[in-house]
Amino acid sequence: MKKWLLAALYAAVLITAWIYRNDVVDYMREHGSFPILVCLAALVAMFPIIPYKLVIAALGFSFGTFWAAAVSWLGTMIAASVIYALARTVLREQGRAYLNRFRMMQSFTAWVESHPFMSVAAGRLIPIIPQMAVNVFAGVASVPFWTFTAASGIGKLPGILVYAFLGGQGSKHPLAAVLVFAGYVLLLGIMLLFYRKRKKLPPA
Repeated sequence: MKKWLLAALYAAVLITAWIYRNDVVDYMREHGSFPILVCLAALVAMFPIIPYKLVIAALGFSFGTFWAAAVSWLGTMIAASVIYALARTVLREQGRAYLNRFRMMQSFTAWVESHPFMSVAAGRLIPIIPQMAVNVFAGVASVPFWTFTAASGIGKLPGILVYAFLGGQGSKHPLAAVLVFAGYVLLLGIMLLFYRKRKKLPPA
């Protein structure tokens, strides 16, 4: 029953946030209080009614690269910790039972549990992997909290800095923006090759 109540609450908040999504963004731009911005960024990350990359860029446009990165990083770290804790305490038994139904997922879960830091960091760096899925999977799997936190903090930082810079400086310095984004893509490519090598995956 607890998990259904949690799902219903999440859905209700998500629907409400979607209805008032424009007001949330306007409020974030108009109010420069650091704690309020961090709380709002955490809520947006926890209830992803707006792509978080757009939120980071909007903050960069309004407050500059440094403050946008600081607010976005703290907000997403708070959200990740909350979702991880909920998955670990409320959904862990059901999640493990579901994963154990698939042999491939059993192997993948065992690999993640033996390489927790690299797995979480890679999940944060690769933009096509949903961040909510990383939070939930880490909570369901036996990934220690401090390993999850450290890997998330490091893995999230490059992308946040890039999108904060693009939002704050992209229109003023287009060449620098292109170079920064190209460097980010190169970093992702190197990370993906390293990840595939360590996991011994065949090439696509």
